[in-house]
Amino acid sequence: MKRFGGMLVVSMLMAAACVCAAPVDRSDSIRESTVRAHMEFLASDAMNGRGSGTRDEWIAATYIAAQLRRYGLQPLGDDGDYVQAVEIARNEVVGTPALRIGSTTLIHGDQMIVTRLNSASLRGPLQKYKANVPVQAGAVLLMPEDAGPGTNVPDANVSAATLVLSHETAPTRARWADLTRRAISAGAPRIVALGNSPAAAQNGPSRIILSADAYAAVAQITEGSIATVAAETREAVGRTWNAVGRLPGAGRREKDDIILLSAHLDHLGARETGVDRIYNGADDDASGSIAVLTLAEALAKGPRLKRTLVFAWFGSEEVGGYGARYFVEKPVVPLDKIVANLEFEMIGRPDPSIAPHTLWLTGWERSDLGPQLAAHGARLVADPHPAEKFFTRSDNFTLARRGVVAQTVSSYGLHADYHQPSDDIGHIDFGHMTEAIQSLLAPVRWLADSSFRPGWAPGGRPP
Repeated sequence: MKRFGGMLVVSMLMAAACVCAAPVDRSDSIRESTVRAHMEFLASDAMNGRGSGTRDEWIAATYIAAQLRRYGLQPLGDDGDYVQAVEIARNEVVGTPALRIGSTTLIHGDQMIVTRLNSASLRGPLQKYKANVPVQAGAVLLMPEDAGPGTNVPDANVSAATLVLSHETAPTRARWADLTRRAISAGAPRIVALGNSPAAAQNGPSRIILSADAYAAVAQITEGSIATVAAETREAVGRTWNAVGRLPGAGRREKDDIILLSAHLDHLGARETGVDRIYNGADDDASGSIAVLTLAEALAKGPRLKRTLVFAWFGSEEVGGYGARYFVEKPVVPLDKIVANLEFEMIGRPDPSIAPHTLWLTGWERSDLGPQLAAHGARLVADPHPAEKFFTRSDNFTLARRGVVAQTVSSYGLHADYHQPSDDIGHIDFGHMTEAIQSLLAPVRWLADSSFRPGWAPGGRPP
């Protein structure tokens, strides 16, 4: 018996030693292996590019929901779950849209690509862009040959036009067949649950990309010639998906305040042809989605915070921000209780235009959120690319327009893989990405445990 008892004591001591030697799952540590594991799923070829409103987007939302359940967060989705299904109705173009100017007829998929159509029928006089010449209201505006789609032309009041015609670029020519097959909506889609309210405001005039030959032909047509676009439509209803969870606050009064951390979970899907046909969206925005996931896990493991944290992943950002719009219009928490929103967008690589180990915040000068986070350890600086207007180009803008101090964290360095199949796992800098997420953990904890309420600078809140 003595010998047995001695063996038992030794065994217990050895077991205790093993427990002590085991790696501790620290709540203040973001592990690169975890970041990589999430990336290897969300940006894998198996996810087929997480196309907006596709089954693959739904799978991404479901994957995120499974992680939230594992972290012990409270569900804020449909029917006691973490996923929200959002029905979107659109007037879908059937057949082939045509543009006619004088005796010239251009067909979608052949001589042109329709990228945005605000109505099933458009009509206006042809105007050729000239510097410092106002754009006639309702004009069909032919942009300069070197002003490709999306080019900023500061002295052109493009918004006055009803239709903008642009010359093809090398990237649009490379994707011509895929752009031809993409569904076209006539007018703003609407979220079914919101009645007749459009799902997103139309962002400017209708737009068409012309082939090089078509552009040359239109350039020869006399200004003032009447241009018309005609398309047949039918109503179609599809879905997009959000994932939403909550970590309740522990403060008596502060728990009613909410810090929202968000990202978008969709990307561009896949094209029909090509050696590399899948738009994996590793940087855009699997990286941001993973940042919110890993922060949610670390914060859930740590000590209870005074303020409530809500974590949201929005669907269909790439095609109009429908998921974020639904979140704002049918909120699962009161919008006026959201103290701040940090959106995470494209943090998978360092930006060479700023110092190493640094991130930037859109709209830095619009509020005191960025400076205060920086004062509490966040490696944040002002957006070094103001001409790109990134503050208005992510889901944070939807919340900002409702008064929430909402800004985006990024380290996008304008790399050439943006919206290309080459935005894949092989181009992610996992050391940078892990460090970037880690660097914001303590500042977010401070924000969630403080009484600081960020405010807009004069003129900073968007209309």
